[in-house]
Amino acid sequence: MARFLRSAGSTFLERPMGSVAAGLVLATLVAMAGCSGSASDQPNIVFVVLDTVRDDVSALADEALPDPMPAMSSLAEDGTTFTNAWATAPWTLPSHASMMTGRLSSAHLCTGHSPILRPELPTFAQLLSGSGYEAVAFFSNPWLTDEMSGVMRGFRSWYVEARGDDRIHAMGGSQGGSASNGNIERWFDEREPDRPFLLFVNYLETHLPYDPSPDVRTERLSDLPQNDIVSTRWAYEFNAGVHDAAAVDWNRINRLYVGDAATSDALLGELVAMLDARGLYDDTVIIVTSDHGENLGDYGLMDHQFGVFETLLAVPLVVRAPELLKPGLRDDPVMLTDLFSTVLEVAGATGSGELPHARSLLRAPADPDRPLIAEYAGGRPALVERLLEMNPDLDASAYATAYSSVRVGNLRLTVGSDGSHRLDDFATQADEMLDLETEGRAAAEALKALLPGVVQPARDIEVSEELEEELRSLGYMP
Repeated sequence: MARFLRSAGSTFLERPMGSVAAGLVLATLVAMAGCSGSASDQPNIVFVVLDTVRDDVSALADEALPDPMPAMSSLAEDGTTFTNAWATAPWTLPSHASMMTGRLSSAHLCTGHSPILRPELPTFAQLLSGSGYEAVAFFSNPWLTDEMSGVMRGFRSWYVEARGDDRIHAMGGSQGGSASNGNIERWFDEREPDRPFLLFVNYLETHLPYDPSPDVRTERLSDLPQNDIVSTRWAYEFNAGVHDAAAVDWNRINRLYVGDAATSDALLGELVAMLDARGLYDDTVIIVTSDHGENLGDYGLMDHQFGVFETLLAVPLVVRAPELLKPGLRDDPVMLTDLFSTVLEVAGATGSGELPHARSLLRAPADPDRPLIAEYAGGRPALVERLLEMNPDLDASAYATAYSSVRVGNLRLTVGSDGSHRLDDFATQADEMLDLETEGRAAAEALKALLPGVVQPARDIEVSEELEEELRSLGYMP
């Protein structure tokens, strides 16, 4: 039975293993895991998603934020940094489903068209739970709840609600991360000490609205008003063409966004400190990444919808795996689907079979020409209609388009459900398109053959009023 505890304006909800597809037979999962190790030789695993953090956050910072993510930098010094890591989708739900299952959106189908993860697809949490791990998840992103998607299937989940621009701002810049850390600390003190754990955390703080914590504002953004935020509504209006991009103070936008990233990083630092204080840090494998990036006026857009742009797909990825991965930099092409296979191999659960788009990062670096694939189901009709209400003259035809994209080396092909094709050559200049009828024709045909399938366009979905309010505050509902 669920437990509800109220504190600091948030709701804390503890759930047992996800209720979606609870009828999956545990024995099957254990057999799939194929784990031969005992609990004593299975390392603890901490998997952290810093929601909405671009790969180039440091490049966006100014002298007031010279090192906006010191906790991440510290882990990078002690671990392996993957400099060519890519999300397989530009927003939370399909990206998390890909990380949890090792499958692309066109395979797991957990998208804006159909948000429930199919019951026959095991998550790595299910596989590890069936092989001796205590799997726990802490998050405040409503897309990860059982009601919305079931992607946390296999985890014992702690969900913290944080809703609405005004309410979030009244909480001092927190979008639930502080409450999650408090719950994590309590769980650490109550867990079975001899049982290996899989700890998943999603910190939502970098997501719209951009509202850095008071500490970050005081230390690094003191010249900005304490109540200065970038609201979700303003981002909607910008996407609708209400605001002139030339008149926007993009330095201010970038600084508030980077301040949010610094807020997320501070929460990561607290988590690492918890591990260290309990003597767990040295023997724990730590994975830190983001589910997607963010547009900050790039391509005339805010937020992380309406396309499969580089700004939305390039993500940071650091893996600290003592004795399993050589510390330093790796530039081989990596997709977030690879984290599924990586977690299984770290735990010794390598018998789940090969997946076409997931390879363990513990293996030798991937071929430099490995295809990187991303897919997007397009904006939901109600969201596109909302933008048109804000600006009836907006050409929103591309906003509802679904996209599939494949990049090999410096060439990237993007195919739209509206019949559009775009080929970019990043060896020359970002966004320089090749003529598909001349020098790019052969390359486009070769790349198109690598696309695995077509993502169905998004549709409107029905959710509870409570979740609808939360999703609206994050920009996912009109």
